[in-house]
Amino acid sequence: MWFCIKCGKPARKEELIRGYCIDCFRKYVNVLKDIQELKITVCPVCGSWFYRGEWWPPASEPEVLESLVTSEAGKNLIEGAKLVEAYIGDWKYIDSSTLKTTAELEINVDDKTLTVTREFTVRITYQKCPKCIARAVGKHSYLVQIRFTRRDYSQDYPRDILHTVLRGIQRDSIIDVKELPEGIDIELDDGTTARRIVEVLSKKYSAKINTSFRATRFDPSRGKWIGVTTYVARIPVFRENDITIYKNSLGIVKMVDRNKLMIMHLDSGELEEVDIKMYWDNKLKHPVRIEKEEFTVKEVKDDNIVLENSYTGEKRTIKTRNWLRNLKPGDHVTLIKADDIETIVPKQEGD
Repeated sequence: MWFCIKCGKPARKEELIRGYCIDCFRKYVNVLKDIQELKITVCPVCGSWFYRGEWWPPASEPEVLESLVTSEAGKNLIEGAKLVEAYIGDWKYIDSSTLKTTAELEINVDDKTLTVTREFTVRITYQKCPKCIARAVGKHSYLVQIRFTRRDYSQDYPRDILHTVLRGIQRDSIIDVKELPEGIDIELDDGTTARRIVEVLSKKYSAKINTSFRATRFDPSRGKWIGVTTYVARIPVFRENDITIYKNSLGIVKMVDRNKLMIMHLDSGELEEVDIKMYWDNKLKHPVRIEKEEFTVKEVKDDNIVLENSYTGEKRTIKTRNWLRNLKPGDHVTLIKADDIETIVPKQEGD
């Protein structure tokens, strides 16, 4: 049998903490060093809070108090003690800059756990956080520039894209959105939101992303340069009835669905679904120059078709293939030249 060195109460050895029974240890041993008060800075605009050199996102009073008490109590225990958990009890404002709270601390000492209740005073100072200061002057740290591979697109197209990328993100991180002749600029103060927007543009619109950083000043307290990170997202633009070059053959766009195209091959009439990201692999192109000439079928003989230019009288002989097999004398066809590739197709109404 063992005895408490303070009150003399008999106890088993494993029930003693450094010679004390649990009641005496809790009463006579100050396991937590005296903490005069806790200090934090709170942004009066957004509610974010500054502690030990870092700004933290807005949170409720109990959440902030739990973080403060856990951090400070954990650093101020006697040697060999470890804070397991802190539970916030009652709390109240004494005035606008003073808050008091009761916390229940679960502490492990020499592999034995005991609960200690302490009251803490929190001193609050108010100061605008860097984000709110930047917002007040229209300053941003991130810029997403949405650009297009061509400008002859519907004016509703950029707005549809904007509506899609802004759906489900934190709007409070957006400082400004500017619609420009060349595209859209989104100014933000949060990198996570900027990267989320870029991810949506890449996945849903096959945008190619280029990233750059422009330093504006060096922050010695953080040991790094501060500036603006810019993401330029270029989106390939295709429209229905566009003539394209796909895998070195001519096609015409029959349907556009964000990052997918339905292309009809002009040399066969067959349809194929094509991912727009092929544009960045140089397998899907906009022709630089497109020319069209009209020809009349003069003769069909075996596998050959004799054509005559309706204006110049030029004659050509081509091989019968696929959807040209039903041509007969007097029918009209169109010769399409796109860059250095050409093909002949039956003339359609409206051509």
